[in-house]
Amino acid sequence: MAENNDKSSALALTLLLGVLLQVVFSLADGKDTPKKVAVAFSKAYFMVDPAMSKRVCDRLLNIDGVKLGDQFIRRQAKEAQLMGFSPNFMKCALFHIETEILSQDENSATVKLTAIRKRNLNPVFTFIGRLFNLGTTYHVDQVLELVRENGRWKVCGLESAGAVG
Repeated sequence: MAENNDKSSALALTLLLGVLLQVVFSLADGKDTPKKVAVAFSKAYFMVDPAMSKRVCDRLLNIDGVKLGDQFIRRQAKEAQLMGFSPNFMKCALFHIETEILSQDENSATVKLTAIRKRNLNPVFTFIGRLFNLGTTYHVDQVLELVRENGRWKVCGLESAGAVG
């Protein structure tokens, strides 16, 4: 009978440790860092997602009453239309993302982001393209300037360090 209690205690202790580790990992993952913001912004930017505006500093968000995110999306849709495609044609997914902090202090950071991007017309196309190595890939190499506003990191400058294609 004592053997059953030992097994139950070990199982309960293992489950408790697992729950505790899950809480610790989720708290660590929720921390706002320059690298995470640079990746989140870049993914939204290349997917032509309006969510990119959440990651842009206030200074760039509205210039002369024009929201830069909306302006970028309209420009991408117009470019796709000129090529004879729908706006979804401009969406690209990022793969093999690497980030490096070039400089950082309490309120600003410079992050270099390198990645590979491919067209992301729909999830099935992207999956099959990756599986069979189909489609053209483009190298992304950019430097993002970030500032801390209201306790959150935001992108305040974007410069291409190489071919963005």
